[in-house]
Amino acid sequence: MACKLCRSRNQNSFPCEVNIHFPGLKNLTKTVWAFPELLVCADCGFAEFRVEEAELRLLAEGTDARAAAA
Repeated sequence: MACKLCRSRNQNSFPCEVNIHFPGLKNLTKTVWAFPELLVCADCGFAEFRVEEAELRLLAEGTDARAAAA
């Protein structure tokens, strides 16, 4: 697959962790952790990942993982 920004095929996949914060000062501690595969273009630096269904549901509902576990 080619990079969406520069069309290079020089890309690598890396395991990563992402802490997604909800917007606004009132939500400073409201986060969702995700552990996607990060696809990085070695030529231009463009990176992308896919949020899995469970984490996507939390984001769509506006719920963080602590609230979902309670």
